[in-house]
Amino acid sequence: MESRWKLKYIKRRREIVGTLLKHGLGYVMYKMGWTKLVPFSQRYALDERSEPASLAVSLREALVELGPTFVKFGQVLSTRPDLMPPVYIEELEKLQDKVKPVPWGEINQVLIKELRDPDAIFDSFNIEPLAAASIGQVHRARLKTGEEVIVKIQRPGIESKVRNDLEIIKGLARISENRSVEAHRLGLVAIVEDYAKTMLRELDYEREARNTERVFKNFEKDPRVVVPKVYRRYSTPRVLIEEFISGVKLSNLEVINANGWDRGKLSKLGTEAFLSQIMLHGFFQADPHPGNILAVDDNTIAFIDFGEIGYLTEHRLVYLGELLVSISKRDIYQSISVLHDMGIVGDMRGMEDFHEDFADFIERIAGANMGNLDMNRLRIEMMELSYRYGLIMPPYMTSLMKALITVEGLGKKLDPEFNFVEVAAPLATNAYKERIKPANVARYMKSRYYQDIKPLGEAPGHFSRLLKDASEGNMIINMKIEPSEHLIRKMTQLESRLSMSLLLTGVLIASAMIIETNHTAAIEQYAWLGVAGFALALLSLIVFVWGSLRS
Repeated sequence: MESRWKLKYIKRRREIVGTLLKHGLGYVMYKMGWTKLVPFSQRYALDERSEPASLAVSLREALVELGPTFVKFGQVLSTRPDLMPPVYIEELEKLQDKVKPVPWGEINQVLIKELRDPDAIFDSFNIEPLAAASIGQVHRARLKTGEEVIVKIQRPGIESKVRNDLEIIKGLARISENRSVEAHRLGLVAIVEDYAKTMLRELDYEREARNTERVFKNFEKDPRVVVPKVYRRYSTPRVLIEEFISGVKLSNLEVINANGWDRGKLSKLGTEAFLSQIMLHGFFQADPHPGNILAVDDNTIAFIDFGEIGYLTEHRLVYLGELLVSISKRDIYQSISVLHDMGIVGDMRGMEDFHEDFADFIERIAGANMGNLDMNRLRIEMMELSYRYGLIMPPYMTSLMKALITVEGLGKKLDPEFNFVEVAAPLATNAYKERIKPANVARYMKSRYYQDIKPLGEAPGHFSRLLKDASEGNMIINMKIEPSEHLIRKMTQLESRLSMSLLLTGVLIASAMIIETNHTAAIEQYAWLGVAGFALALLSLIVFVWGSLRS
């Protein structure tokens, strides 16, 4: 399979390797175990390490050059502070999904292929795109029935290119796990597999249509929030048609001021509406930015573009509520216990230094004046804690933090006096209190019956079988031992020495046979090769034994 992977994607793989080398990322390739993919003449300087800040910039630039699949992978890595040092996280967060639009002739071919007869659907169609991204671009149109719509069309050939790049990234991850202890420890293959699933979902516009419909339903009783209607009748996996919403980007202060809208009211409304997605619905835009949150007027906010979605289960929402309450009470032990339940903190033994640093972190949050709380600074400190202590930060947590910081930034741009925590705290507290009401707890327990409660009925039987197997000596215990980097290095060294010793033994025996065997006159002149081979093998054996004794 590995050889087929090498042959099928050899041209693109060489392009990737060349791009990484061009941007001075040889050390990254060395650490990832990709040395053998580099041309022999360029391997000599791979282990030369540059400054982390410089490497981070080079990595971002290389990902941009390699295209959308790698840009989005970089964006995914930027949400994993448990994997990447903060300097890399901050640089990868600058990656933007913006590209030049595809010419109308090529886009029109996709439209015709998907809709068969677009002229029968649209009364008018603006061929100039409103926006262009790596997966698709957006055009404005009017249906025959008179509705103003936006048409999101997938870029031609993007699916095959993304699938090929994903296979290459998977292959590189497998190589890394086989050759790099660090990559093996991080579980790089699993990370790439998760990313591949996410990326392939983004290629399916029907999934985005379902996301939009779900958010539409969540806010259908809230007159302050507008979500576009999806025209499923005309939409396909590669073409999405939605209601056009006329609004102003929250970052466009000039138009907002010209309209005479209350910026303070807008900042509060936008924050409350977005927090409702998180705390009430558990289903939120994972990538909010000024382009997908619009002001319709100073009493109405519109959300558009639900390609990237964050999902918070009831479990996660309860945990987040408990964490916020414990932090507000400055209860370090409850806070760490909740982090442990969330899977963020692992074995808590020997974590005294973390307790001390986390206590200081909580004290700064709980003790800060609400208006002076810098959420972005707190997020950076949380990333540093994650990397320093190997905390396993779930992607939904980092996506959530990024989203909240973006919304806070928009709020402060609209109103410099805007206080995000002042708006968020009452909503978070009320949402948590609502979730722990007996009726809601009962509903939650009912929903978890088959996963958590029913298996408890089988526990006595399992325990009885365990005791029986133990008493009869039939108990089987499986153990998984993760070898250390030192052990792997020693085992590799042992394997190399064993191979060398067998090779030298073979040379010694062959040379001895040449010397001792009777030769014809014609062959006698080459008998010196046996002596030379014997002497060389003996010398090599002495060097080999000397080197082994020294190490």
